[in-house]
Amino acid sequence: MRSAWKKYSVVPLGVLMLGLAGCDSVLQAMGLRTEEPIAETSEDDASEQIGTQALTVSETGSVLRNEEADIEITLPATWSEDDRLHDSAELEASDIDQQLYLVVVAEENDSLLRLGLRENAENYRKLLIDRLQAFQGESPTDLAFVGDHFASQYEIRGDINENTAVVYLHTTVVTERRYYQIVAWTTPEQYDVYKSELETITETFREIGS
Repeated sequence: MRSAWKKYSVVPLGVLMLGLAGCDSVLQAMGLRTEEPIAETSEDDASEQIGTQALTVSETGSVLRNEEADIEITLPATWSEDDRLHDSAELEASDIDQQLYLVVVAEENDSLLRLGLRENAENYRKLLIDRLQAFQGESPTDLAFVGDHFASQYEIRGDINENTAVVYLHTTVVTERRYYQIVAWTTPEQYDVYKSELETITETFREIGS
């Protein structure tokens, strides 16, 4: 069972690939390939990921599902599964050509229940913001539900470093079973073009059988 707001839940999201996945040295410099841990971990962290993902492709799109975690998300045909984005995410996907990335991270811990959706979402976003070199601001969207579940969604803007700006679409979803972070990100330029697509993908998230 995971501890609430552990740093590994969102810390690796503070570093972008932005289409540079072909070079291990670049990935290491940006934080996606490193021999040193980004955050301190405990023995309980060794099995933080629930299950593995699998992609089912059709003519109209693709469904990325994690059977053990009982979750899935629907992707456009240009997207594919991508296991390089986050060490403890239950779902990971990208459209490399357009520099679009998305992960889903599940949290299940009784301590989360002591606070509500707003407070837990604020804590999750703070962990992400703290990894930015420069924070430019955040703003809420109008999203209040993902499926039948309450949700809190914010746009977060900042700089990974002096040469790399990023926009995150960060969504916290609470169900009867878990809290989820659905985090999509890209460059500001691509976000202006693909914002609607990222929103639509996020809204397809569901617990299987829910």
